Amino acid sequence: MGNLERFIFGSMLSINIVLFIIGFLMYRKWRNPTYMKFFGAFALMLLANVGMILMPQKLMAAYMFFLSLYAAGIVLTQIGIFRLYYNKRTDKLYVHMGGTAITLVSAAMSLFLPIQMSSFLLFLSVVGVTLYTLVKIFPEVGVNPKYFIVTILFAMQMLLHLTGAFTGYEMLAEISLVFSVFASFIVFTMVFEKIIGVMQAATYTSTRDEVTGLFTQKHFIHQANQALARGKTVGVLYIEIQNSPHISEEESFKRAGRAVGRALEGSGFAGRYQGEAIVALITSSNIPLAELSNSIRMKIDVEASSTVLIGYIDIKPEFTLEDHILEAKEGAVRTKQNGLNRIFDLDQSKILAD
Repeated sequence: MGNLERFIFGSMLSINIVLFIIGFLMYRKWRNPTYMKFFGAFALMLLANVGMILMPQKLMAAYMFFLSLYAAGIVLTQIGIFRLYYNKRTDKLYVHMGGTAITLVSAAMSLFLPIQMSSFLLFLSVVGVTLYTLVKIFPEVGVNPKYFIVTILFAMQMLLHLTGAFTGYEMLAEISLVFSVFASFIVFTMVFEKIIGVMQAATYTSTRDEVTGLFTQKHFIHQANQALARGKTVGVLYIEIQNSPHISEEESFKRAGRAVGRALEGSGFAGRYQGEAIVALITSSNIPLAELSNSIRMKIDVEASSTVLIGYIDIKPEFTLEDHILEAKEGAVRTKQNGLNRIFDLDQSKILAD
């Protein structure tokens, strides 16, 4: 085995081992059909890769058997990529399934067919899938540059191997694997990119309320306690939304959440509290709490078309976070008792009217 061949097969093996591990971990964690396809495809490619390395001659029946398995993994990988990047599509991808079937049949028949015939069948299956992707799929769903490159590289691999099979130049069969190395690396970047995206989305949804876009109660309490411990806090606001008869409760909270988020930029952060209120921790003293509360009230009033009850309290060193929230809530209750759209400050014991 020459140095070039060692480098090519070493690179292929390394990438396919990594892909197999990623496929296994993805399927173990999420267990959906897309990740099962990736796991199956990467397992086939790794098995075939090991078999191809063990074959000293690249234009022989045994090598064609493993190359056919590798081609099946290639087509399954393209199905997985499509499902991963176009997850709103429900296309059955019959051409891809047909291509997978042809490659598996080629594997079964490669021990009995001439090398040229086996290579031609693989070429037809992979190139057929490639053409279908370019002519049918991309015009409908849009071109993904990486997906496009992967399909072209795998097709070039099969074309070069076919040329080697008909000309008898084994070097062409070896060089064809260079295309596979690059294609497999791009597949790795695409899958890894999606995994990072899924993990970021999972992190976001675990810390953000789906309706308001603000922190969940659990994450807000965690962040607020840390801020209190650092001493970088000014006050706490308790905001209760009175639903408008013109919009739904969910839409009302959605709009209110956006308004609160914009109003607190650079001044603090907020979270949904006990499902029916919003609590904010103010970390900047640039704006007095009374002015900030009034600004938030007006924003919600305009953007959410809802009546707002707000109570606020300055930070007291001897108070816990829960104590501050309860005191601010008491301010909101007094607001309700003394007239809507007014803001109560327990410390100053006064009502800020419109």
